[in-house]
Amino acid sequence: MTVGKFDHLKAIVIDDQLNMRKAVNRILEKTGQFSVEDFPNGREAIAYLKTHSVDIVITDIYMQQGDGFEVLAFIRNRTMQNDIPVLFFSGEATKEDIIRSVDLGVSDYILKPFETNDIIQKVINLIDKYKNPPEEIKTLRIAETLYLNEKYQEAKIEFLKIISQGKPSAQVMCGIALVESKLGNVTKSLDYIKEAIKINSMYFPAYSTAADILLSLKRKSEAIPYLEQELKINAKQPHRRILLADLYLEQKKAESTDLALAHMKLALQDSPSDEVILLKYADIMKVMGNFEKSVHYCMKARRQNPSSTKSIMQLANMYISEGKVLKAVALFTDLINKNANQYDIYLCRSKIFEKMDDFDKAMSDLNKIPTTNLHLRIEVLKAKGRVFAKMNKLPDAIAACEEVANMEPTADNLARVGLLFIRMKNYRSALGWYEQSTIMEPNHSKYIYNLGCCYEALRDKPKAIQCYELSLKLDPQARETQVALARMKGKALPSNLNKQKNSKLPQKAS
Repeated sequence: MTVGKFDHLKAIVIDDQLNMRKAVNRILEKTGQFSVEDFPNGREAIAYLKTHSVDIVITDIYMQQGDGFEVLAFIRNRTMQNDIPVLFFSGEATKEDIIRSVDLGVSDYILKPFETNDIIQKVINLIDKYKNPPEEIKTLRIAETLYLNEKYQEAKIEFLKIISQGKPSAQVMCGIALVESKLGNVTKSLDYIKEAIKINSMYFPAYSTAADILLSLKRKSEAIPYLEQELKINAKQPHRRILLADLYLEQKKAESTDLALAHMKLALQDSPSDEVILLKYADIMKVMGNFEKSVHYCMKARRQNPSSTKSIMQLANMYISEGKVLKAVALFTDLINKNANQYDIYLCRSKIFEKMDDFDKAMSDLNKIPTTNLHLRIEVLKAKGRVFAKMNKLPDAIAACEEVANMEPTADNLARVGLLFIRMKNYRSALGWYEQSTIMEPNHSKYIYNLGCCYEALRDKPKAIQCYELSLKLDPQARETQVALARMKGKALPSNLNKQKNSKLPQKAS
């Protein structure tokens, strides 16, 4: 079977069962017309959809860390490519879930187990319908695809073609607004948004687009009215309510906390078991001084999402920030006594012991977590690296942090190893780690400063000066960098820096 006359179609498949993802992949790829990406949960798929153009989404309904409803809502609520076909498949869909999926705009659904021909036929029907729209919609989709592929000038040309034909839709005006924002033309972008609102004042993506553009520019207070209007029109968006609640809290006005709380209550009504919402509600309770309720919502998040460590980690951090470390130890000990296999609680209790400077107990808890627990392995190694460093067992700290860097080679993890080598005055080894971290994050002023320290200790004056100058360009207020650069150039320090003249001198390399 072939899907109309179309080649090179892109599909994504979302299911928490690997075997199901593989089965659907094989079915689609055997047609010879699809390339397929698959994801184990909705959140990873959404991250991909933010920057990639696809022709169809096939997703399970029930998954941890982002279900099918969340994926569908994200697609239908965004400005670009919000009409791509979405096919739900599930083995246990209730009548209520089917009604909900239709309300959110699902294209079709199929029940598991299904025959190969059944899913292929549904895909054919959806693709044929999607690929044969009126001419204006075809041009719009071309423009949206170019935008998602970061070809902004070409996308602008296509959007302008539609506008030149007269009576453009609010969707078209929002599309070109996004293009102009990517091209750095913010004033034009916001003007196009205003035109979109004039065309259709109930088109909520116009308000969400404006809010997102303003937030990307750190113009947070200007974004608030647009978010408020977006949620008046399209209320059932719990994660947008979280965003608005955060903006209210940042204002630090007398009424801000109450406004934030009101939106979080509405978000909880829509998604009562959502971990992110529950933990944000816990945050607000803490801000309002209600520590007990804050603990309550953290524990509720734990019960609703027992495989996630976020709630327990937040709980540990709350107790630490409030100086209630003994209460935290008692709570976590009680939880462990009820079920000794809750290894993430050992990890959290070790953090409390670390805060108490009881490093032996911290390490004891970390050693109780099996190395076969891959879910926690990186966090355990990071914790061991910190504790060993505080115990001044630097070779052990380096070994733990090197293992983290090998498993998860981010700039931060690489730089952490480099800093430990600097503490050991092994600048040559530190140099290699910082060179890697600055390749990954070339605009990180602190990494570049530390790289300069390594070059200085190794007597490579030109490279040290080059690093210090670049670091200072990225962070002109960094006093230690100003001191280092003046030292290397033999220049006098400004009077306000004289007290730091001898600060953080790199030691002579052995």
